[in-house]
Amino acid sequence: MSEALRNFQLFLVEEAAKSSPLYTALTMLVSRDLEDGGPIGDVLTAAPERQRIPNLLFAAVHRTLFDEPDSELAAYYPSLGGTRPPDGALAETFTRFVLEHRERIEQVLATGETQTNEALRAAQLFPAFGWAQACTRRALSLIEVGASAGLLLHADRYAYVYEFEDGSELTAGEGSADGVPALRTAVRGPADVAAKALAPFVTKNLRVASRVGLDINPLDPADPDARAWLDALIWPEHAERRERLRGALAHAARRPVRLRKGDALRTLPDAVDGVADNAIPCVFTSNSLGHWTREGRAGFVELIRRLGAQRDLVCIVKDQYHVGLGLFTGKPDEPTDGAPGSHYEVLGAAVFLGGREQLFRLGSCELHGVGLTWSPKPVG
Repeated sequence: MSEALRNFQLFLVEEAAKSSPLYTALTMLVSRDLEDGGPIGDVLTAAPERQRIPNLLFAAVHRTLFDEPDSELAAYYPSLGGTRPPDGALAETFTRFVLEHRERIEQVLATGETQTNEALRAAQLFPAFGWAQACTRRALSLIEVGASAGLLLHADRYAYVYEFEDGSELTAGEGSADGVPALRTAVRGPADVAAKALAPFVTKNLRVASRVGLDINPLDPADPDARAWLDALIWPEHAERRERLRGALAHAARRPVRLRKGDALRTLPDAVDGVADNAIPCVFTSNSLGHWTREGRAGFVELIRRLGAQRDLVCIVKDQYHVGLGLFTGKPDEPTDGAPGSHYEVLGAAVFLGGREQLFRLGSCELHGVGLTWSPKPVG
């Protein structure tokens, strides 16, 4: 079985089947095409192997479709006003569209990146930032690795609603990001325990001294092409996510932050060195490290430890368990807090104070920011 086929089969079970009837049908179509040696497989092979992934193929088609809104395929895409459910004609319609626009789709596959910038993930990171501030008693200088358009660097400016299992809610955040809907996320676990654990870290003002994003290809939130690409990465049925993205991009364009282009292993030391002495660098990643090579991830951990030996620093990681906190512990971080489902993300922190490293497991997160299990505890 090819690596591309495995990617599509895993994507079907772990992601598409949960929230996108259209991508479920298209993933099954592409999987059959790959098994049969069909034409879509030929399109995929024009891209480097690491680019032959479902999200990138479907985003490339989606982005092309934005410029062809009268295409027959658009009728299946709610994002373009389509209302037609997947049916027996979808396979032929999709394949024909891909082949008719093959050159452009292949170009996106070869050069594009899945730089999804889901602002709702800030609802999971916000308590981690509050925890880091409480832990270090200093203002944070936010440094995001894999920033895309930098939407998560505005975490202190959003409004949040944390929804507990008994129906109660906890509001938080500055709420100064005009046009961005309140970010709502479900907090798992007994409501009284969860609220007591979470409240101290989200109800106090987050003091942000500075903010900078690092990315191999940062996206300007004011650039129409960049905005269209991020829009294309949102799945067709996810109207709420699309509204949230557009509001967050508009806010980020009005209040730009510094985004630095380049390999983070080279740009991160300068970013940390630029932090004022009265603040603490808070390096963070969200769903970024999974796209790195194994060697790159090892280099990231080594660099964080070297920087942490030179000055006080916090590193917050939110990613799938095998590339999250486990990078620092040396072993995968398996579910221990009752997080729902098998596909989840670990929220962890490496804290360096006085040259001493301490690791903490802050909780676990569900995909796209929709859920949080908050249970901070030291590791080891």
